[in-house]
Amino acid sequence: MGISIFPIPVAAAAADQNAEVSATIPLSLTTYKIVGTFNTGTYTITTSPATSNATVTFFSATQSETPATTSGGTVSYALGTASTGAYIQTSTGTDVVVSISLTAATLTPAGLSGTLDTITSSGTYTHTGLLYVCAVGGGGGGGGGLTSNNTVGCGGGKAVPVAKLVYASSSTSVTIGGGGDGCGTAGNTNGNGGGTTNFGNLVSSSGGGGNTWYAPASPAEGGGAGSPTGSGTANSVLTKTIIDGTNGGGGGGGNSGDPAGSGAGSGIGAGGNGGNYPGNAGNNGTGYGSGGGGGGRNTSYGGNNAGGIGGPGVIYILRGF
Repeated sequence: MGISIFPIPVAAAAADQNAEVSATIPLSLTTYKIVGTFNTGTYTITTSPATSNATVTFFSATQSETPATTSGGTVSYALGTASTGAYIQTSTGTDVVVSISLTAATLTPAGLSGTLDTITSSGTYTHTGLLYVCAVGGGGGGGGGLTSNNTVGCGGGKAVPVAKLVYASSSTSVTIGGGGDGCGTAGNTNGNGGGTTNFGNLVSSSGGGGNTWYAPASPAEGGGAGSPTGSGTANSVLTKTIIDGTNGGGGGGGNSGDPAGSGAGSGIGAGGNGGNYPGNAGNNGTGYGSGGGGGGRNTSYGGNNAGGIGGPGVIYILRGF
């Protein structure tokens, strides 16, 4: 017997993933086929007139996708597998124009890989071109502990890293901020703030604040991250692309009945632990951009428990990515 094909297929325009593809569907409730390449991505399907909705099923040599049906003449459809064509059927009317357009291509992201430079002293950076720069200012110094009013030293503040993609057309002057000194004398209970780190005028990170002493009726002043008898806090990881880690503030000094706080941060810099009661100075911050620990309360007016020194600044640069 003979073989009949019904309805008779109607050839439509070949699909172009970078442009709108339109096919005129002669009869409703009749399935037609268009051929061409539809790469993965998000497609907008529309009908004209909008009163006739269309069902579109993308296919390939090995499978067909879940049908997409317009509502009110339009639908957005995410195509997860590249297709070699589509089947189209409209609900009502004749000569309905069905348009398929790529609205968002699917791309596979790639991580950045290059050479990492670490700059720890001021000078000139000679590499040019596209750079990913992370600047970290110097950490603040911790406050000193006293004997009066149950006062202890607060931990020094952490510097806040700043990261940017920049383009350097010539050599760049860099400045590395120093760590702030901790309080060292009874007449000066404040730690000093850290210095600012600059990568030319493109990226800048201010230093952490130097912190002061604390009394029950007087809250901590300055930019300290540690509370008097509490631990410092760390910055969130800014960008694992450049460096995976944090830096943090120093811990507060200890008082009678209250242990000293711990410094925070790891990978970039760790704040110094606070000094315990009685008679212990705060520890220095280690690494980069970390705060010094606060000095503990002393039991004698003859001395002052010094605050720790903040960690210096640093610049990390990823190039050649």
